[in-house]
Amino acid sequence: MVQQEVEITNKIGLHVRPASMLVETASKFKSDIWIEKDGQEANGKSTMSLLLLSAQKGSKINVKAEGPDAAEAVQALVKIVKDKFGEE
Repeated sequence: MVQQEVEITNKIGLHVRPASMLVETASKFKSDIWIEKDGQEANGKSTMSLLLLSAQKGSKINVKAEGPDAAEAVQALVKIVKDKFGEE
């Protein structure tokens, strides 16, 4: 299992558009992907699941992946979050 913590720094947090970006990217990988916040885990390939995390600006999330391309998946998803989902 590969995992990395990252802070959500865009103004609105994890709303529909950023969640969709994460799901679109996660779906390109074979690995199982989860996003965890405060002990609650969401399927990284499900927009609805991600929205239920209610991750606001300042939230720390843990991106986790397990499978043949786990390291690449985590790296790609963390980059999207660090780039503020292209919003700013």
